[in-house]
Amino acid sequence: MKHDHHKHAHTEANHLIQHEYPRNVRFCPMCGGALELRIVAPDNKEHKVCIQCGFVYFLNPKLVAGCIIEEGKRALLIRRGFEPARGKWTYPGGFVDFGETPERCAARETVEEVGMTVRDPQVLGVYADRREAAPSIIIVTYVARPGPETPVITPEATEVRYFGVEEIPWDDLAFDTTVQALQAWAARIRR
Repeated sequence: MKHDHHKHAHTEANHLIQHEYPRNVRFCPMCGGALELRIVAPDNKEHKVCIQCGFVYFLNPKLVAGCIIEEGKRALLIRRGFEPARGKWTYPGGFVDFGETPERCAARETVEEVGMTVRDPQVLGVYADRREAAPSIIIVTYVARPGPETPVITPEATEVRYFGVEEIPWDDLAFDTTVQALQAWAARIRR
């Protein structure tokens, strides 16, 4: 029996469930066996281990990459079209795909979200949410110059505009990592 009708079904991630991952995973991704907490050598930390095959489920943060597009002394920001933080401001970015470098991811996400290529990406910094006891996301943020394209609105970026340092909507930013990166960018511009 073929089930091709699900092959191209559109799905939007439920971020309440997504934030339960990987902490609340209950079954082994290798064999489907139940996971239980055990002390694992050599660091003697508690990890989930499969009771059937012994697979150790290490909880590691997900890697995200983003790009602050800099034109003169202004930064391109987008108003998010999707949860989490729908309607808040950030810069283009997203999850690094398996086999992709953070730099390639930041460039790809910029094309996907605002239709722009970027030039001369330089690492601005690496950030984690300071409000989480165990941050689930680490973001590598680049600063780059814009390619020749004009930024466009997409479902992921419902508004797109350049902000000078004094114009950044600090109280309306999407994530703590956005705040950290834009503070670092603003400090660079002021120097």
